Amino acid sequence: MYGKSDVASELVKGLSAAGLDLVEVVGEVDDLLPALVARYVTQLFPEDGRQDVLLRHGTPHLTARLNEEWERTAVASGLFGDGRSGERTFLVGIEMKAGTADEEDIPAYRWARVTLSEGWDIAGAGCASGVLGTGRNNPTFAMASVRGDVLMVAGYWQVGVGFAVISQPEHVSRLRDHARRIAAFPHVEPATREWADRWLTAHPQN
Repeated sequence: MYGKSDVASELVKGLSAAGLDLVEVVGEVDDLLPALVARYVTQLFPEDGRQDVLLRHGTPHLTARLNEEWERTAVASGLFGDGRSGERTFLVGIEMKAGTADEEDIPAYRWARVTLSEGWDIAGAGCASGVLGTGRNNPTFAMASVRGDVLMVAGYWQVGVGFAVISQPEHVSRLRDHARRIAAFPHVEPATREWADRWLTAHPQN
């Protein structure tokens, strides 16, 4: 179990640079797909329900365009929920320090609940910070709605950059198969393996 105090100050600063205010680190909740498994969304196919937004390299004003497309896609997909509260709150995948000494070299990925503030900049400052990407306009983040029914995962491809989105991940067979692989893979953090297994149990296939 992690709390806000376990989040490195550099990570908090990176979230803040993107215009994301950290609310809490979410525990390994059975209803939520593990953050590590969610990253597999970019490996899915259109027939899995994957929808893509892609901007080609060299697109004029790429930072502004990426931010515009991110907001449009987030609203359209339901990443912010139904929006009735007026607050744009969602989950971002973050890398935590390991839980025990013998696991210190194994990455631990969790969801952090964040709120979007005014003046946000996902594609520019957020990616440049290293928290949401590996450089300006090079996004690598994983995001989810608070309920976990929408996933948005960013990627950098040969032709351009953008986001892959799916809804109702528990119904996506390839994603379930990957969750099984994660649950059985010995080099994954034990808590994440157990989390993946519990998620599968909590969402049995019909």
